[in-house]
Amino acid sequence: MKTIKYFMLLIVAAASFSSCVVRERRGGYVEGHYNYGPYGGRHWVPAHYN
Repeated sequence: MKTIKYFMLLIVAAASFSSCVVRERRGGYVEGHYNYGPYGGRHWVPAHYN
């Protein structure tokens, strides 16, 4: 059970880190947006290039 919990946490963390790539697949300029962490916290990501 413990390994399943850690595996799910890893999947959620990977999804939150890759959200910029998923939003803009073409690569290019991405507007500023909020990323949500695995525990519900959110932080602002400024506009950037992929």
